Amino acid sequence: MARVIFEDVTKLYGGNAAPAVKDLSMEVFDREFLVLVGPSGCGKSTAMRMVAGLEEISGGRIIIGDRVVNDLPPKDRDVAMVFQSYALYPHMTVYDNLAYPLKLRKVPKVERDQRVREAARILDIDQFLDRKPKALSGGQRQRVALGRAIVRNADLFLMDEPLSNLDAKLRVQTRAELIKLHERVSTTTIYVTHDQVEAMTMGDRIAVMSLGVLQQLDTPQNLYDVPANKFVAGFIGSPSMNFVDVTLKAEGGRLYAVTPGFRLVVPDSGAKALQPYMSQPVTMGIRPEHLQERSRVPGATSADSIPVTVDVVELLGNEIFVYLENQSTTFTSRMPPDVHLTRGQKIEVSVEPDKLHFFDPKTEARII
Repeated sequence: MARVIFEDVTKLYGGNAAPAVKDLSMEVFDREFLVLVGPSGCGKSTAMRMVAGLEEISGGRIIIGDRVVNDLPPKDRDVAMVFQSYALYPHMTVYDNLAYPLKLRKVPKVERDQRVREAARILDIDQFLDRKPKALSGGQRQRVALGRAIVRNADLFLMDEPLSNLDAKLRVQTRAELIKLHERVSTTTIYVTHDQVEAMTMGDRIAVMSLGVLQQLDTPQNLYDVPANKFVAGFIGSPSMNFVDVTLKAEGGRLYAVTPGFRLVVPDSGAKALQPYMSQPVTMGIRPEHLQERSRVPGATSADSIPVTVDVVELLGNEIFVYLENQSTTFTSRMPPDVHLTRGQKIEVSVEPDKLHFFDPKTEARII
């Protein structure tokens, strides 16, 4: 097993283009399942490929275990990689696909057979060992690709969007299998995805990247509850957080977030941090699930409510998404399925003051 350390790692592709990865510094703990997440082009796959040795490092250091691996070829890094495309040999059986990495390393035949059959048992593909990849489903092929990594007994697993070719149902099933697999083998794993639901459900910790820069590294719950900046707040969560520009004003000993369409009381706990922004515009964020019809919120008052008009209602079975219009902005709300609303209906939605988020309008960093 091994920890992985990035020390100011940068990747440049030449010319005047911005760095694909810029000054990336973080530690992946031994036996941890760390997810790198972000939109396409954010540098997450490039960061992982530099760990594997498939991309040269332009600056900084990568340490695997106790070794600086900047100049080590991929074969000497003791890393097993699972690709999006499975990368199986079509002319080989499942058994031979699993055994091939061990054959290249001249592992004795008896040990090779033992490790192949153990990996097949763990992944429940032992009944397919005599088949070729074309006779397998997408999920079965992905398990073969995972098995080829397992047989290596590598210090580190790298997974580059391994579920993106699967349909939605199979993706959920395979996600659960990957979590159970990690619990069994306890190998340090770096997993790359653009799907924030995958990231939230699988990672011990999540590294959120944008434009080659690490935005936040934390547990899934902390990313959701205490996002470091507006980008993380908007990227993590589905539907994404609602944002609205407000002005902070003090009235009657309380602090309010004010727009032409509403005013909301701000929690007393945030008054000190928000003091430098008095009478200035700031960005306020509200999660969709924290906007509820006022009549359903015990003790709700006009001080924590927003008048809105219902625009669109999407019924999803176990919940509804309601798109709301206010004089100054629009909101998305997540409500229980027994709420009955119609287009054009005027209601008030309430939000607990402690559930409000505030961000600096220039730096987009979190204030509270």
